[in-house]
Amino acid sequence: MQDVNSMTRQIEAVFKQIEQEQMQGIPLLNPALQVETIGFQEYGGRMIGVLITPWLMNLMLFPGDADDWGELKLGDNQYHRLPSNEYRFTVNEIDGIGLCQTHPLYSPMHEFMNQEHAVAAAESFMRTLMVEVEEPDTDPHDEALLGRILRGEERGEVEMDGFALAEAKCKQQSVEAVEAEPVHLTRRAFLGGRES
Repeated sequence: MQDVNSMTRQIEAVFKQIEQEQMQGIPLLNPALQVETIGFQEYGGRMIGVLITPWLMNLMLFPGDADDWGELKLGDNQYHRLPSNEYRFTVNEIDGIGLCQTHPLYSPMHEFMNQEHAVAAAESFMRTLMVEVEEPDTDPHDEALLGRILRGEERGEVEMDGFALAEAKCKQQSVEAVEAEPVHLTRRAFLGGRES
């Protein structure tokens, strides 16, 4: 398994290339954001962390040396127990990175006012993700709830102090709203940054 620094550099390079070569002109993009990896670390012999792009925010999981994901089908779902809960991941393969599994956190990204706003949300999620919970929520896959938490509409059990502080700072800045038009992408294209 690669070390954290080389892995995050590789992920960022691949997604910056996807943005430049395949995503230009798509209204789905939030031009106030850029590609950045947040909180990547080793857990259970695997690499995990959050990827921010102008079109999505995903929790990404990469196989460890003991994992054999070669038999998994693209698009299949797998559940993984992490300290805070059990999460559903989708098997994906990204050119330049290889096999990984992704759990969507937020898309599209137009509600984020700038990069600091998105980074604060990702950092808050990673802090919460890695806090051991003895009795997880009964419905750990409520992605709509997670979206409301990340938008600041609901606090839930997530520690959002850093997110709220960044949001308050962002509101002091004038950021032009981006109006999204419908874009027709396949799920694989959306997660991997490819047009259908």
